[in-house]
Amino acid sequence: DSPVKSGEEDEDTLFSHRAKLFRFEMKSKEWKERGVGDMKVLRHTATGKVRLLMRRDQVLKICCNHRITSELKLTPMAGPASSKSWTWYTSCDFADGVPKPENLAIRFKYPETAQEFKSILDKCIEETHIPEHSPAASPSTDSTSTAVPDTGSLATKFAPPPGGWICKICCIQNNASVLKCAACYNPKPGQVTPPSQSSKGPIFQTGNKSPGFAR
Repeated sequence: DSPVKSGEEDEDTLFSHRAKLFRFEMKSKEWKERGVGDMKVLRHTATGKVRLLMRRDQVLKICCNHRITSELKLTPMAGPASSKSWTWYTSCDFADGVPKPENLAIRFKYPETAQEFKSILDKCIEETHIPEHSPAASPSTDSTSTAVPDTGSLATKFAPPPGGWICKICCIQNNASVLKCAACYNPKPGQVTPPSQSSKGPIFQTGNKSPGFAR
């Protein structure tokens, strides 16, 4: 019998560490676990394109599969696990076999691993100019080395941006100029949305319990 192919035979592994992946569900307004396994950053040896790939332990079902593009932005997850967790949005995740927009979050065991993950992605993002809506799930850009993690304090690395605010619904950090959360459309605290604007996105009550990562 011929060996089963994983689809990774023509790719170099830039990063591979065990982690827990989450996705934000708009209906329930909470983060839900999507899988536990090795999160990989893979670069195609011929095209130089880079992608994120994660398979669930044991069943090996894909739970994350999308290209790294210039529009991808990692944001620390608010809360006690912020130093080892990241959130991001992708408009073309192919984990289910078809392109779907997803708000994803990942939590590593150690802050150092989370920072290494971000350093590698930042380098890949810097070197690519491929838009997020590019219709392919294959890896995106060339990255020949791993960036050296900055030695600054973790408190500085994960501090909110000046004047920024944290959404009480999904715990995403937003810039001061953003009036609605980029992930769940919850309004900025103290921001009054005119009735005529209410149809532009779902408005969530801030009295709900903030979702967080289950241990």
